[in-house]
Amino acid sequence: MTMQELMDRAELKDLVDTFSNLADVKDAASQGELFLPDGWLEFQMGFDGEIKKIEGREALVKAFAATINPCKAVYHINSQHSVTLHGDEAEGIAYCTATLVNDVDGKDIITSNYVRYSDLYVRVNGKWYIKRRRTTFLISDQHELNG
Repeated sequence: MTMQELMDRAELKDLVDTFSNLADVKDAASQGELFLPDGWLEFQMGFDGEIKKIEGREALVKAFAATINPCKAVYHINSQHSVTLHGDEAEGIAYCTATLVNDVDGKDIITSNYVRYSDLYVRVNGKWYIKRRRTTFLISDQHELNG
C-alpha cells in the first residue's frame, strides 16, 4: 500500500467519524458540509425496506436537524470501515451504533439503531466529501431508559 493510499484511508475514516461526532453535538449544519452540494442520502429499514432519498446539502441539513435537535442526548459509536479507492473516488462500508434519547410523555425513551453506511466519496480540491450515503437500519430497539 502506498503512502497516499494510507493517507486517503485515514482521511476517509476521519470523515465518517466526524459525521458521527457532529451528530452527537447536534451540529447538523457542519454535518451537511461533509457532503458535496449535490450529495444525497438514502435510508431504509432493513435491506428489503423502502428506500427514501434526501437530495442536496440544504435538504440534508434540515433532515439531520429534525432527527437530532429534539433529542435529549445523541451518542454514536463507529466500528469497522472498509474502503476501496479509485483515485479521487472511493467506496466505503461503515458500521455504527446510533443511540438517541427522547422525552416521550415525560419518560426518557432510548432508541438504539444498528446501522450500515454504504458510501461513495469524492475528493475535490484535495478534500474528501460524501457524495452518496445509504443508511441501512439493520436493527432498531426502543425502550424506556432505566425502565
